Amino acid sequence: MTTVPRWFSEQHGPGGGNGGSLLLRRLDATELDHLTLLVRESAQNSWDARIGDGPVDFRIELRTLGPAEAPAWRALLERDAPTPAHLPLRASLHRSAPRMLMVTDLGTKGLGGPTRADEVSEEASDFVAFVRNVGDSQDAEGRGGTYGAGRVVFHLASAAHTVLVHTRCRIGKRIETRLIGWALHERYTTETVLGPRSFTGRHYWGEVRDRGDQTGVSYVEPLTGEAADTVARELGLHPFPDDATGTTVAIVDPDFGSRTAAEAMRWIADAMVWNLWPKMLPGADGKPPLRLSVVHDGTTVPVSDPAAVPHLGPFVHAFRSMDRTIEHRSLGRVLGTFGLKPLISPFGEPPEPAREAGIVGRVHHACLMRPVDLVVKYLEGPAPTDEAMGYAAVFRADSAMDRVFAASEPATHDDWLVEKLSGDEYRLAGWAMREIKREMKDAAAPRAQGVESGDGVSLARMSRLMSGLMVGAAGQGGAAVFGSPDGIRQPGERSGTAPAGSMAKGPSDTTVNRSGRRGARVRHLDDPFPDIFEGRPVVVQRFQLPDSGPYEVKAVLGVTLGGGGREDSPPEGAAVPEVMGWTSDAGDFATTRTLQAEGGDGKVWSLLVRPAPDTVMQVTLEAGFREVSA
Repeated sequence: MTTVPRWFSEQHGPGGGNGGSLLLRRLDATELDHLTLLVRESAQNSWDARIGDGPVDFRIELRTLGPAEAPAWRALLERDAPTPAHLPLRASLHRSAPRMLMVTDLGTKGLGGPTRADEVSEEASDFVAFVRNVGDSQDAEGRGGTYGAGRVVFHLASAAHTVLVHTRCRIGKRIETRLIGWALHERYTTETVLGPRSFTGRHYWGEVRDRGDQTGVSYVEPLTGEAADTVARELGLHPFPDDATGTTVAIVDPDFGSRTAAEAMRWIADAMVWNLWPKMLPGADGKPPLRLSVVHDGTTVPVSDPAAVPHLGPFVHAFRSMDRTIEHRSLGRVLGTFGLKPLISPFGEPPEPAREAGIVGRVHHACLMRPVDLVVKYLEGPAPTDEAMGYAAVFRADSAMDRVFAASEPATHDDWLVEKLSGDEYRLAGWAMREIKREMKDAAAPRAQGVESGDGVSLARMSRLMSGLMVGAAGQGGAAVFGSPDGIRQPGERSGTAPAGSMAKGPSDTTVNRSGRRGARVRHLDDPFPDIFEGRPVVVQRFQLPDSGPYEVKAVLGVTLGGGGREDSPPEGAAVPEVMGWTSDAGDFATTRTLQAEGGDGKVWSLLVRPAPDTVMQVTLEAGFREVSA
């Protein structure tokens, strides 16, 4: 390899220009945590770069460099590095265990186009837009980002304000790999061989070249091809799969503040769920459009299923059941779609990224999103006076309104500031926000609270009855257990062999029907959760029948009265749980005690059970083959 990468600091030209510190301060003013901001902005960039309708793989990985890797890493990145007064890179390189946080996307087009900002081309200028022209706004339909400043978030997350950009893209009919380093810091003035000179605070690492136009001005080009691949391997960056395109942004010496590395990676995984969940839901093909993963030194950090997160699941249900169109009739414009789900408040506190978003304890919020289905914010509404009650709502702006709402966003895309708009845009966006708030006010009104079930179980009491008491019970086909004031098991205690908070599956997750034929597996999709059905509190268990064929599904309900084993036949006069019905994501509904359904069709079914007060309830799902007459 003949190309030797080194650092080059950008001087101010005769026309001046913005310094790197201005770009950093533009994002640093946000109240969002830097790691949350990193997740939101980087995922949005990756989604905007997707290829066609295919899925995007998005991964954030923390790597600690070992003793064999660190010397080569330091040697490559220290060459001609700015002095510590002008960039805190050298201190980061000499930490005892240097780290890098890699943000990678695949299924994206990479950073193609020209590599120089002064070149005019009809190609998409993705490399120039990402690396050179940071801060320029973008106004492309269907893109989440509009300001361009979001790319600075990578530097904000680095104690050295330094990143490496490793990308593979298509240039015409060939595939090219590119590698460049890039740092942002304060502008400064210093002595050079030509006298005092003013520098922008932008520093680039790569192949230093002269412009070749008699000006004597130099600039930095990325390493390309074999040179880029070789240096990337020496730096510890993962190679791209064969013929795949995409981008890795490696953040040098990530700044986690007071968190440990493990705490930071857990925060990142939770921030993904709370900010990217609409993209995590399966599409028409049964697969999520955005596939997320988090890795900490080779160990996978779990990313939760949004529908199974107690405080987030109701938003998922509201999203799936958006049934109201909000429009401005006098202007003849559709503004967006809306859905709202009343709920019994989940027990306990949500994870920190949710509390950062304003969801503390109770849920009484509307999730706002643009048509790209990325969360803008959780708008807090009035809380119901019944402390056990809440609601989750979702508003998705219509595609024709995307530019209007985008124009109302700050650089961090985490709010809709309608007052920034004027004219019809102000009227349209303002009307949408008023309608959303009116819907939340109606949901919090007293007439929507304190609903009593037929045997006198109020929603408030049901919340206390079920708060956090989902503990497993071993049984055929899986069992859900709920506690009551007379039979309380606190979180962390166990029933049978299953851990608290889980759905227990039987040893084989199968049953045997009366004819002796082996039954179908019941695939439980998440833990049971409290909900409201036709004004009554219910417990919902979502499941699928993965094997094809006609089946009969039966819910076997049992109770205990405060301490013993299962009682399928409670004492005379005692309240018993009741099957309220069965629903599917395809709109099916049945009120029978047993469900007749076809397996293997991908449908997601929900069993609705009304619990009995003052009991511990067990629910076992059994599925057997159903005889079909010729």
